[in-house]
Amino acid sequence: MKYVVTYADREISVEVDPRDDGMWDVTSDGRSIVADLRGAGGQSLFSLLLGQSAYEVSVVRTDDQYRVGLRGHDITLTVESEQQKNARLVDAASGDTGPQTVKSVMPGRVVKILVREGEQVTAGTPLLILEAMKMENEIRSPSEGTVTGLLVAEGATVGNGEPLVTVE
Repeated sequence: MKYVVTYADREISVEVDPRDDGMWDVTSDGRSIVADLRGAGGQSLFSLLLGQSAYEVSVVRTDDQYRVGLRGHDITLTVESEQQKNARLVDAASGDTGPQTVKSVMPGRVVKILVREGEQVTAGTPLLILEAMKMENEIRSPSEGTVTGLLVAEGATVGNGEPLVTVE
C-alpha cells in the first residue's frame, strides 16, 4: 500500500507491503528495508525493528496526526494513503464556485456512467462507477448543479487526477 507521510512541511512517499513472515517491506526514496513493529506495553509503546536496528517508539494518534517519540525526539506526522490524499485535494478544490470538474482520485476503469448531460444533480449524487484494484467506487457530485460535460465514456481507462465529469 502506498502512503504519503507529511512532517515539517515535507512529503515523503512510502510503500508498505506485508511479508509472509509477519514483517513488512518498507520502501521510500528508492531504498527498501524490512520492518517489524510490535506492541511493547500500553497502548502507545512499541518495539520497532528496522533491518538489524531496534528502537523503542511511542506513537499517539490525535485526530488525523500521529505524535511519534523516537530516541528523545518528538515529531508530528500526517499519514494518508495516496487515495485519501487525492480525495482530500479534490474535496478542497470543490469549494470553488462556478463549473467544477470532478476528477479521478485513483487510476481505474469507468464501469458505468450514472448521469446524462443536462441532468440536475445534488451534492453527493453518484455520477459514475470507477473500478480500481478490483473494487467499484462511486464517484459523487461535489455540489448541486447541472451536468454540463461527460468527459469519459464507459469502459475508458483513466489515470489519477484525470477529469471525469463537469458540474455547473
